[in-house]
Amino acid sequence: MAKKIAFIGPLPPPVGGVALANIRAQEIVKRLAPDSEIITLDNSKKSINADLYKRKGLGELVHFIKNIAKFLAFILKNRIAIANVFVVPNISFLREAVYILLLKLKSGQLVVHLHAKTSGDLFLSGFKLKLFTKIVGLGDVVFVLSEKHHKRFYSKYIRPEKLVVLENFVTYNDFENHIDKKEHKFLYVGRLSEKKGFETLVDAVILAKDQLKGLKIEVLGAFENELFEAQIRSKIKQHDLTHFQFHGPQMGPQKFEQFKRSSVFVFPSYFENSPIVLKEAIAAKMAILSSDIKENKNLLEDFDNKVLFKAQDVNDLAQKLVYCYQQKEVVRAMMHTSEKIKQYDVSYAEQIIAKALDL
Repeated sequence: MAKKIAFIGPLPPPVGGVALANIRAQEIVKRLAPDSEIITLDNSKKSINADLYKRKGLGELVHFIKNIAKFLAFILKNRIAIANVFVVPNISFLREAVYILLLKLKSGQLVVHLHAKTSGDLFLSGFKLKLFTKIVGLGDVVFVLSEKHHKRFYSKYIRPEKLVVLENFVTYNDFENHIDKKEHKFLYVGRLSEKKGFETLVDAVILAKDQLKGLKIEVLGAFENELFEAQIRSKIKQHDLTHFQFHGPQMGPQKFEQFKRSSVFVFPSYFENSPIVLKEAIAAKMAILSSDIKENKNLLEDFDNKVLFKAQDVNDLAQKLVYCYQQKEVVRAMMHTSEKIKQYDVSYAEQIIAKALDL
């Protein structure tokens, strides 16, 4: 009988970073262990418009109960040799804690994929942090997102020998392109929400629109909710903006093509963990215009492929948009810098996963 390797976590839609990490980890394990059976339990709500920050109500409780029921049926039906659980430190950890506790009793090897910041989330302070790390530390392997920041922080609470650095990784071949064939246009990829900085971006374009004539910003992603969409579309109409081209959420070849053709990746978010889209932009040989939050700086600090602006500062972003639009040679130099950065490729992740899971 084939060994069963389980992946328990979100799958698209929505197209979020954890869901993408889940898919890509599955693809690696399939290549490394072709004789094994990959089984999945998807715990996402399957909503294109995922409002992650609204207050939780009865609907969330119903979703929680359904998830736990599905999980119980899943582990009773399957004899799991390796269980991969994707964990974040927000309210959903209440569900993931149940997963971990039961899998510790029921499965073979327990692997926790910890997609967490080091501060600023529900379970990352005080007693809740101790509880969070105590339960996460039950994993035989705990994947964290970086050596310098995440492993250093979590080793204070979880046995260091369990912690394995697995950066969010990208299949570089999906984004391969020639810089000379790129167009001088910008790209935004992600949820269209306040915390992702999309309104800041729109306001910055309004402020500098006379200096940004002809600029095209391709937008891949879904609005977080109808109210925010109406607010943004009203602003765009009121100020007669022609800069934004909305494509909705994209995956696969359509998404890759936008990365390949664009020169500047715009990332105004002020609420992140370890953003995989920045690594996709690097793989696509793009210059990066990013907010200066700690999580973005941690990822980009060693590279000269970016321009940073003060998070939520419309004036600063407007100035940097104009700079990147007008200074084509500077942008080109940043693109060539991105071209040299190879450490986020899937090939590195394969080696780490193979060793950690003994595949």
